[in-house]
Amino acid sequence: MESFDIIKPSSVLEPYIKYYWILDYESKIIEPIRVIPYGCVQFTFYLGDRIQSLSTSNTSYFKDQAVVSGQSSMFMDVVPQGKIRLITIVFKPFGAKPFFDFPISYIKNNIVSIKDINNGEWIDLENRLGDCYSIKEIISTLEKTLIKKLEKNSLFNSYSSINYNRMTHAVKEIDKANGNIKSKQLSSLICLCDKQFNRIFTNYIGNNPKEFMRIIKYQSVLYKLQSSNLKDIQDIDFQDLVYEFGYYDQSHLINNFKQFTGYTPKEYIKQFAPCSEYFSM
Repeated sequence: MESFDIIKPSSVLEPYIKYYWILDYESKIIEPIRVIPYGCVQFTFYLGDRIQSLSTSNTSYFKDQAVVSGQSSMFMDVVPQGKIRLITIVFKPFGAKPFFDFPISYIKNNIVSIKDINNGEWIDLENRLGDCYSIKEIISTLEKTLIKKLEKNSLFNSYSSINYNRMTHAVKEIDKANGNIKSKQLSSLICLCDKQFNRIFTNYIGNNPKEFMRIIKYQSVLYKLQSSNLKDIQDIDFQDLVYEFGYYDQSHLINNFKQFTGYTPKEYIKQFAPCSEYFSM
């Protein structure tokens, strides 16, 4: 049995959170699920049996605990084992920073237990979520904590607020350009020198501008393939994709796919229906 639900956040949290997703899954056969980068930090609460996370850098197990998944620049395989129930907050690219007291880049390419963050409110949230039973109760508990953290966060002093708005604007410009925009152009648009822009962007988003734009460009290609309703891989004109999304050549496009998925575009499309979580949800 498997069920997957997406729930939109309340209006207060909508500027920061894309959605919550809830997965109920009972795995009888242990097989990896490939997770690819899509530009968002996530908070996940595990209610069921353990999940094994396999990446090129480490192997970890998570059981009955809350974790934060930072921005990633590589694919990862997760292996469900037994009965799984996940509740996940998917933050907007710039949306996690108001809720955490450290640069988001600190958790890049990492999955961190909430206990290791050493913040009493997050640890208290983990304990309270463990006492919840219904989805409605879980979402309500999550949102009360998140709103409380927003109200007291020092992000909303004048200087931080200006930088937050700048990063919001920068990400929106990157989205509009499908990731095909120069970092210098962005820094000029939001009135920062290149060095300041790179430092603040990495602090708020988790990846540096160049890394983030590569992910968004790749997600744009996925969304194009998803929207094309392809019936056969032979229908794909890779040269058109190269031209439309600003790759140097087909080798550049293929290398981008392999970095983020472990597959060439043709290998990927043979195994998976193209779907951009960034642009379609």
